[in-house]
Amino acid sequence: MDRINADLLRTFLEVARLEHLGRAADVLQADQSTVSRKITRLEEEVGVPLFERIGRSVRLSQAGRRFVPRAERLLHDLRDAIADAEGAVSAETGEVRVGFLHTVGSRWLPERLARFLHANPGVRFILEEGTAAEVVSGVVAGDQDLGILGPPPPNVPDLAIHPLFRERVAVVVPSQHRLVGRSSCTLEDLAGEPLILPRSRSGFRKVIDDAFAAQGLSKHVAYEGDDFSIVQGLVEAGLGSTLLPMPLPTPSTRVGIIPLRDPPIARTMVLVWDRRRTLPPAADLFARRLLTEVSEPFDLPLGA
Repeated sequence: MDRINADLLRTFLEVARLEHLGRAADVLQADQSTVSRKITRLEEEVGVPLFERIGRSVRLSQAGRRFVPRAERLLHDLRDAIADAEGAVSAETGEVRVGFLHTVGSRWLPERLARFLHANPGVRFILEEGTAAEVVSGVVAGDQDLGILGPPPPNVPDLAIHPLFRERVAVVVPSQHRLVGRSSCTLEDLAGEPLILPRSRSGFRKVIDDAFAAQGLSKHVAYEGDDFSIVQGLVEAGLGSTLLPMPLPTPSTRVGIIPLRDPPIARTMVLVWDRRRTLPPAADLFARRLLTEVSEPFDLPLGA
């Protein structure tokens, strides 16, 4: 049974259709003896006669008639499998697996997916939201083709890292907060304020911690949470203030947004992939399309 292959099935179906070895051989562009040997080999593998021999003609046996639809389905499934495999390595019909941060998924990424898919409707995307660490590990493990995160991950030599854009960071306070109405504020204005910040000490939290440290300021962290939507909800409830990349996860009239003047903070968002692997054509096409939109110069931190 293990030696049944597509060639034997095609030969069987042609002989079954014409019920004549010679005419089937002409269609298959093979010797009649070769066709006969293939039918005999298939019958040996199946274990029952598939044809009844009548002179130069053949006629399907009862087992052969039952085998015809199964053989047709097997060939059809095989063709589908081959077409699917070919599509996976096609820039026009391939698959792109992307890991990304929540802030990217709220607006920036969907807009670019829509433009790309308008020009390449046959490409299929598999999207997975995660933390910066999860995005990096997914790309390095081969679970994702591309990752979009920020700031640039340091000390991951296997990653190719390409800046995409800067996420501007603003101060977000409850709607009745004393800073509402100000045209801008500084980190010093937040000294002593109860702050709601990401729990993770990497990624965006590190950007905030480094900014406070550079100003010689301490901070009072009242609550921590890695989901920006939850952080925003805590601010809306009046439990503290925060710093978030813009735009907000959800538009809200229950918070005030104040531009940060001193120091201005921005998170550099980057596109990454594993330099040890060749990107699938569709992923490579999408990556190149994203990088053509980069308009401002970036300096990556040392170690990125």
